[in-house]
Amino acid sequence: MDTTIFTGFELAARIKQGVKARVAALGRRPRCTLLLDGSNAGAAAYAQRLVASADDVGIEMVPAEYAANAEAVRTQLQAEGDAMMALYPIPSFIGRDEVARLIGPERDVDGLHPLNAGGVLLGERNARPPATARACVLILEELLGSLKGREIAVVGASAVVGRPLALMLLDREATVTVCHAATADLASHTREAEVVISATGVAGLIRAGHITEGSILLDVGIVRTEKGLVGDVDLESVSGRASLVTHVPDGVGPVTTACLLENIVSAAEARAIS
Repeated sequence: MDTTIFTGFELAARIKQGVKARVAALGRRPRCTLLLDGSNAGAAAYAQRLVASADDVGIEMVPAEYAANAEAVRTQLQAEGDAMMALYPIPSFIGRDEVARLIGPERDVDGLHPLNAGGVLLGERNARPPATARACVLILEELLGSLKGREIAVVGASAVVGRPLALMLLDREATVTVCHAATADLASHTREAEVVISATGVAGLIRAGHITEGSILLDVGIVRTEKGLVGDVDLESVSGRASLVTHVPDGVGPVTTACLLENIVSAAEARAIS
């Protein structure tokens, strides 16, 4: 069996075209502040890519370094604008929950505020989910069409990918198994699925023995190694057994960025209405 390597550029381009149209209809450039630790090479590189992608669709993305103390960061998080992002790693002197609370549901584009997370839980039509979780759903719908009745294993139960993704798949009537660090026999669950989505950040976790022949693998993990970027899927091991594997980082990554831009313009549209 030949294994297809999926890249998300074409799907991302279509999403971004929709974002451009919505920005044009809004009549102004949405503005998003992007807080980051510039000394972190990964965060700095990601911020640079986000700024370029945002500018391409007419969104103003403004990067800023985290301030040196908690009170100053609290002030930053409440700055004026349509949207606010706080890139990891966040400073140790302020908690993730406080960051989400200070950003507020209206400007939250990461889907981490309790009201936005609750909207995903309840299956609300206008919910604003985390971008990576939405990207995974859109990729699967691109590949498979309806997800009704599909057997899908989600590996990883984080608040930004695994948990919201499982809920969104359930809304589409998929049968979902969620595995995590305490799952005793991971392969016994993933082998039963026709789709495996892995978002753990554990390099090479998913191997040939974890999957059934012909399965589709969405690799959300990105790990920096001496050999470069790798994902959760051991590509060499699953080649010839999986029907499709998403490229790392150009599979889920471009679609995630496009979905994040969607969330930013959604925040700007909501602000224009209020």
